[in-house]
Amino acid sequence: MFELTNEQRKYFALPPVEPHWVRVTVQPSPYDLHDTYAWLDGRRVVKVLLFSGQPAYQYMEYSVDEQLSEDGTMLLPKTAKGKPKKFTAANLMKRTATGVTLSYYENYITLYSNVSQQDYYSSQYDDCPVHSLSDFAQWVSDWCRNTDEKALQEIHAFAAQPRKHQKFKEGDFFRFRINRTLYGYGRILLDYNKMRKDGTPHWEIFMGKPLCVGVYHIVTENPALTPEQLVGLPMLPPQMIMDNIFFYGECPIIGHRPVTESIDYPIHYGRSICAQDPDMVCYQCGKTYITLPGRSSHAGGFVFNGIGWSLHVRLSILQACIRENSNEPYWRMAPVGWTDGDLRAPKHRAVREAIQKKMGIL
Repeated sequence: MFELTNEQRKYFALPPVEPHWVRVTVQPSPYDLHDTYAWLDGRRVVKVLLFSGQPAYQYMEYSVDEQLSEDGTMLLPKTAKGKPKKFTAANLMKRTATGVTLSYYENYITLYSNVSQQDYYSSQYDDCPVHSLSDFAQWVSDWCRNTDEKALQEIHAFAAQPRKHQKFKEGDFFRFRINRTLYGYGRILLDYNKMRKDGTPHWEIFMGKPLCVGVYHIVTENPALTPEQLVGLPMLPPQMIMDNIFFYGECPIIGHRPVTESIDYPIHYGRSICAQDPDMVCYQCGKTYITLPGRSSHAGGFVFNGIGWSLHVRLSILQACIRENSNEPYWRMAPVGWTDGDLRAPKHRAVREAIQKKMGIL
């Protein structure tokens, strides 16, 4: 079984395993595809490891601070009103993690702060080729070898950051980390939650607090670009995203300008989800919201309301778009889940034009 060494742990700001700690196997849930281990310092649970040596491979290590009953079979509550719970994997996973988490699962790696709610590193932006535990072990070795003293201090400073709440608004420019040395930049183009509050007519089909954001055609080692250096650059097709990475400050706001440019907003089209009028056909693009009553025929599959916490960016795709000065590589290289329901995709041009003609836009 693969496990980080204490020497490796310091490069991820993970606490070392102390010699007097005892590692135990935690009772699994019936459908767990991984094993769960916990380190005990007396009756305190101090560290957790999820591990699977079979597909899907998994390695997740993080800290906790939980107390066990005298016989070691129950997790004690944090408050007087709480009740003890059996010391099982399912109940342990419900307890709050502390410090940082290093996670490898389904070919993705993240180094995440449970305190600040920010990622220091996410391999989904970086095209990191990790498909097995041996790949992950090699990635860990490479990470440690390539971490100099300055980078090590940065990682530990990240781990020590408190949680903060960042203010943001339409027109804000932001920076995001692609990998350990490269940065990307983008802009908040539309705040659907503000539309809700203002009573602006729109199709209410998104979970959470959705934003429409665009990522510029730029990859750089410079973390100090200004809006003036970005505003004339082309963008990847704008996308919908929840507001977490902005609210918790993972993507710092670096400036603001009102959005006056023409934007290629995502298009959402389909049958209404309103129970009072299920036959109405709806079209949403930016702040353009159009409905047609009755049983108008419509093409299905273009509601396009999937929304997540991460930017739809991969380094290889972004670099290809920059080289060709075009978004054609995006439509050619992006995962199917990003593009299949997107009416802006070139393959949907005929359908898009027919829909827009029916809705009175063309």
